[in-house]
This record gives sequence, structure tokens and C-alpha cells, in this order.
Amino acid sequence: MRSSKNLLFVFVLAVGVALFAAFGRTSATDAEYSYVEAPEIIAATFSSAWCSSCKILEPRLEALVPEFTDQPVKFVKLDFTLGQRGAVAKKATREGLGDIYPQYKGATGFTLLVDAETGEIIDSLTIKHSEQAMRAAIAQAITIASK
Repeated sequence: MRSSKNLLFVFVLAVGVALFAAFGRTSATDAEYSYVEAPEIIAATFSSAWCSSCKILEPRLEALVPEFTDQPVKFVKLDFTLGQRGAVAKKATREGLGDIYPQYKGATGFTLLVDAETGEIIDSLTIKHSEQAMRAAIAQAITIASK
């Protein structure tokens, strides 16, 4: 009996640690690398911890974020790990993505490059994009939005 209680305790502890690692994480796209008073582009990543495409896309994108600290682009992560909660919708609205959020809510594994002024989607990034292709797409989106 005592042995099974010990095994149950170890199991619960392991599950707790795994959940903390999965949900308590922060990423480069969660952080504000620079304050952009009026971004021209919003790079909105639709993500979740269970998304296999996100595990490929996010590290590539995160590697590029520091290169754009002085550029008019804001990186935003909409995390659906815990479902389509009201907090995600509120964050989308607060970040200027309220018009496109309903169409894409709950979908994961991509980043939309959105013109901050018009709300128009200029491009999207997926796991098919290399870091170099992502860099070029973000730079091109900034050029398009600044015209």
C-alpha cells in the first residue's frame, strides 16, 4: 500500500513538473525586445505547446527577433495552449489584431505579417520557410507597409 502511494506521489510530481515546463515557459516572442511606438508590421504567431509545427517555426522566428529590434515590427504571440480563452481574444484586440483574430482563432503553427495601420495580412510564415526566407519576408512586409 505504501509503495503504491509513493509511486502515485512520484507520478503526480512528474506530471506537475511536465505541465510547468510546457505551460510556464516564456519565449523570445513573449518578450518586448524594443518599444515600437507605432509599428508598421505586427508579426502575430498563432501557437500552442501541443503544436508540432510550432516547435519548428518558433525557434526559427525567435532567432530573427533580435535582428529587428530597431525596425518598425512588433512580435506578438497568441498562445492557444489552454484553448480559446477570452484572454487570448483580449490580447489580440489590444495588439491591433481584433479584426483578423476571429478568422484564425484556435489555428496554430504559423505567423501572420499584418500591416498595423490597415490590418491587411501581407504574408504568412510557416515551417516551410527557412530563417533566411523569414528574414526576407519580414523585411519585405516592412517595405510594403511603409509605402
